[in-house]
Amino acid sequence: MKYTLGIDYGTDSARAVLVDASCGRIVASATSPYRRWAENRWCDPLVQQFRQHPADYIECLEEVLKEVVSACPDPSAVCAIAVDTTGSTVSMTDRSGMPLSLQPEFAEDPDAMFILWKDHTGTAEAEEFTVEGAKHTPNYICQSGNHYSAECTWAKVLHVLRTNPAVRDAAWGFIDECDFITNLLTGCRNFEEMKWGHCIPGAKQLWNKDWGGYPPESFFEAIDPLLIPVLRRIPQSNYACSNKAGTLCPEWAEKLGLSTSVIIGVGNCDAHSGAVGAGVRPGTAVLNLGTSACYMAVMPVEEMRGHFIEGLFGQSEGTILEGYIGYETGLSAFGDIFAWFKRLSGRPLDELAAEASRIALRDDLPIATDFFNGRRAPNPSNKVTASISGMRITTSPAEIYRALVEAAAFGSKACIDQYLDGGIRIDKMIAVGGIAQKSPFVMQLLCDTLGRPIEVSDCKDACAMGAAVHAAVAAGLYSTVLEAEDALCPGACATYVPDPERHAFYLRRYERYQELSKFVL
Repeated sequence: MKYTLGIDYGTDSARAVLVDASCGRIVASATSPYRRWAENRWCDPLVQQFRQHPADYIECLEEVLKEVVSACPDPSAVCAIAVDTTGSTVSMTDRSGMPLSLQPEFAEDPDAMFILWKDHTGTAEAEEFTVEGAKHTPNYICQSGNHYSAECTWAKVLHVLRTNPAVRDAAWGFIDECDFITNLLTGCRNFEEMKWGHCIPGAKQLWNKDWGGYPPESFFEAIDPLLIPVLRRIPQSNYACSNKAGTLCPEWAEKLGLSTSVIIGVGNCDAHSGAVGAGVRPGTAVLNLGTSACYMAVMPVEEMRGHFIEGLFGQSEGTILEGYIGYETGLSAFGDIFAWFKRLSGRPLDELAAEASRIALRDDLPIATDFFNGRRAPNPSNKVTASISGMRITTSPAEIYRALVEAAAFGSKACIDQYLDGGIRIDKMIAVGGIAQKSPFVMQLLCDTLGRPIEVSDCKDACAMGAAVHAAVAAGLYSTVLEAEDALCPGACATYVPDPERHAFYLRRYERYQELSKFVL
């Protein structure tokens, strides 16, 4: 008997699963919320600033690992651990790779903390990358569809370097959350020895093996010379998630009661890990429905090499599966939209959904756009805002809620259509995440809008399961990720089938959504 551990860091909490590495059975799971984050510390939504303290990550790591290890029938049989996190969630660090906010003098400085994926304070800097990229052949922003986003690493790093001299002077480099947690577990405290995962550099940092890694220094210098010192110090190589980053360091082995021979896999992005946990492969797209929505797909390299889709958020070789080009699109706000309206209306979402499901399908119902946190795709824009049109004095909360769910579905259709128009094959869709498991109204409306069946994965923690799959490969229990997926990933627990009449209705509504989107952009 062998066990692997998968750890998933989401926007609000960390969770871990203990997996039987022979069949994929989840033996134990644990979740721990970020306490400081829950108190809304160091965040300013008015300027789209969202920061998280690494102390939250460290405390949650210990809590979830201790809980699942305590439930393990034989802790000596735990052979590997792997981690995924939100991305790009990045922090400036000292020379050892530790976030500056772990030092007393920076403990309360938001710019020394992790800049969450949905922090858009670097919007102006992202636009500078887009403009500079267009001047070059190849366009170094092509993996982001020629449009760089404030959700990506370099925009966040440059914004901090420009606006906070104290952090700039103290910073040796930067690190993404997934690599920080991995190096915390291995005990690596030296940039030169760190093994960064390939996912974030390929999807968020402009790294491409075809031009030898990162774009040339002249590209970064043209944007701002402040970037050059950190560019030179960060690792220039990175590794697929099937690789070993190291072994569990003595400090964490003692805390957890595990052996120092436990293998630690390299880090990964949560959405990419969730795709693996759901069984992604060519023809199978995974809809990761959380606070945001990430729609993941892969295509063989030989079919798509050199073909980049304009305005598609992420497209990079090896970021989801080795040997395939990984594609990422989606909405910057999905569950966040419904959570916002729950707070605004003071009504439970299941109650609103029940009322919304009984509303007759009418063309004059209110219609909304989904850009509550900007637009991730198609064609990223962090400046655009959401809108609701067609309201009357008689409009009910349930009608507004229905319009918001429609907006999320319509934004999803725009993303899936972009995939199909770009030549990405989708034969099957699998949904993961809390909304997929708990919101039949949202799932059926999404299915009716797309006009395609949607399976729901029977795994409640698909991202953590994906990390456990990668851990099993890193430990040598399986030769490839696809082989491990076949052995470990569960099937579907439900399938939503589109209704033809509702699909026709939503196609008409989708045309109105497109018109409203053009008006507000």
